[in-house]
Amino acid sequence: MDNLNLGVQGGETFGLLGVNGAGKTTTFKMLTGDIPVSSGDAFVHTHSIRNEIKKVHSNLGYCPQFDGVILEMTGRETLRMFARLRGIPEGEIEELAEELAETLIFTSHLDKQVKNYSGGNKRKLSTAMALVGNPPIVFLDERKH
Repeated sequence: MDNLNLGVQGGETFGLLGVNGAGKTTTFKMLTGDIPVSSGDAFVHTHSIRNEIKKVHSNLGYCPQFDGVILEMTGRETLRMFARLRGIPEGEIEELAEELAETLIFTSHLDKQVKNYSGGNKRKLSTAMALVGNPPIVFLDERKH
């Protein structure tokens, strides 16, 4: 994508659509700091991705195209780990894991190893990981089949 320029207001849902190879995933990778910005700057929740990437990360949930899960962990262990990384108080972590699993409809798989999850349940877990801590902005990239 050349010269991408847009603004999304709080509370809005925005879809970035385009043909394969249009640059959607590359745009997400730049906005999350996974790859350097080719030119210009972007602001996520008022923070520059060039100069304030740690502040960007603290305001962002990201579900990448490929599920970033550890296959040997259970879903519950995965959500516990992400909750701790996000600074969720220890006493709230179990309830959070249960709520996310219930909301995304994978409660019956929560204590199974992720390697035994179907592709759809891995995707649900990846989405739950992005939602931990209730970040003000969540990026959900499409899944490659």
